[in-house]
Amino acid sequence: MSEHGMDGARGAKAELEKEDVLYLLKRTGLTDYEARAYLALVMRAHGSAEEVADAADIPRTSAYKVLESLRQKGYVSSRGGRPIVFHPTPPLEIRDRISSELERGFQRLDSLRGSLTEKGTPQLVYTIIGKANVLVKIGDMLDLAKEEFFLSSPALGEINNAFASKFANALKRGVFITVVAEPSARVPEASQVIRKQDLLATDIITDYREALMATPDLSICGFTDNPFLAAHLANFFQISLERPEGGG
Repeated sequence: MSEHGMDGARGAKAELEKEDVLYLLKRTGLTDYEARAYLALVMRAHGSAEEVADAADIPRTSAYKVLESLRQKGYVSSRGGRPIVFHPTPPLEIRDRISSELERGFQRLDSLRGSLTEKGTPQLVYTIIGKANVLVKIGDMLDLAKEEFFLSSPALGEINNAFASKFANALKRGVFITVVAEPSARVPEASQVIRKQDLLATDIITDYREALMATPDLSICGFTDNPFLAAHLANFFQISLERPEGGG
């Protein structure tokens, strides 16, 4: 094989390894931008938001928000100055922390095996009936969001009309709002808007801790404040949004 061919093969292998690492990072709960930014920082050792954006191939306008989210999740640290310099938390340190958290979580889960409350099996998902009640719960979730608010809905018109000011207030609080909307739908103020056809239900996730799934007319919904279920749904939606339209 020629030297040029060997370089090409090595490049292809490196790209595959990079994609494997990004997939693994997203399995831990990071968004695509967060995974790319963290990997770029690990490879660079440190960098400003602008440098990370270039290395990670993410929009410069999103870089600082992404890095701040990673800092809050414990994946990076920052040092003051102009510009602010970000440093990655060592990967093995993150591995140990996640392993420890999983161990504690599954120990608690195991301790619940076979347990019943006086009223019967503990509920993980609660049913809310009536459009007015569903809208109240959506408003409460938006008010209580601290870091991230995900909304996908074919009924954005009603939600936007009811909560336009709440969306604006959440953005002012620093909440990163992602809205998934039909191609022609009018959307509320948001940090990120994704257009997708044939949305079937209203899905909401706040801070990977609460989730709501409602019928298209908002007449009934299921709600959970179980972080494990909320994170699982968040991962499902992340994967589905990355899948090309019409893909299997």
